[in-house]
Amino acid sequence: MPLSPELRRLPGIAASFYRAGLLNELVTGMIKEETGRSLVEDARKLLWELETKTKVNFSGLENIPKDTGCLIVFNHPNMDVLLPAMLKLFVQIYDVNGQQVKLAMASEISLTTSNFNGKTTLPGSVQLLERFHRMYSENIISVPTAEDRKDFLGGRTSAVRKMMRALKEKNIVLMSPEGHIEKGGEISPTETYHEGSGKLAILASKMGIPTVPVAVWAEIPKEVEMVVGKPFFITTEKASLASTEAMFEIAKYLPENLRGPFR
Repeated sequence: MPLSPELRRLPGIAASFYRAGLLNELVTGMIKEETGRSLVEDARKLLWELETKTKVNFSGLENIPKDTGCLIVFNHPNMDVLLPAMLKLFVQIYDVNGQQVKLAMASEISLTTSNFNGKTTLPGSVQLLERFHRMYSENIISVPTAEDRKDFLGGRTSAVRKMMRALKEKNIVLMSPEGHIEKGGEISPTETYHEGSGKLAILASKMGIPTVPVAVWAEIPKEVEMVVGKPFFITTEKASLASTEAMFEIAKYLPENLRGPFR
């Protein structure tokens, strides 16, 4: 069973944190079990470092509601593309709209099968990520994604409750229906999407809270494109179809060759 693609990129990501002056701070913070770090300010520092090498072209911020909160769904290219894009999004949402975000993140590093769906927890990774997420407890919601974990069902139920509470309080919640790295930057097959994201989108729509699609890709080296699309409401009651509907909305803003099953 191969390592998750995210894990193979960790040395490069760590180097970026080091050059941004954040690595020692974060390691010390995890050791001391620090809480309450500013995700936006750290994102700003890291983005400055990343954008010296990778330009992020960003558009569509006006599509994010300012008064109601929303659920943002995004596709999941590799971290070289996704990381600078998400940092740019966090900073822009805060600087222009004055809003913070709640990001749903996997709470373990996984060994994965070739079909995306089989995941096994890498030993020690849960404790590591718990400390990392705790530092940004106001902005990160931990979500178990590997079914071999004893707390898989309970942890996911707890995460959904936290996300629903955040939406009710008019916050912005971000999550990816794919939840895994795409192959070649192309949207993954529909059977690999997480139903949990569909359930959350259904509940949000019933509450009158819109879902906003965000498409992220790289057409040329060292240049990332990110488009925030028009808000929409889920039209189905079935979770798997809701996840597919969300990815379909994202695909509308991607180049044709990256839309996968939605070409």
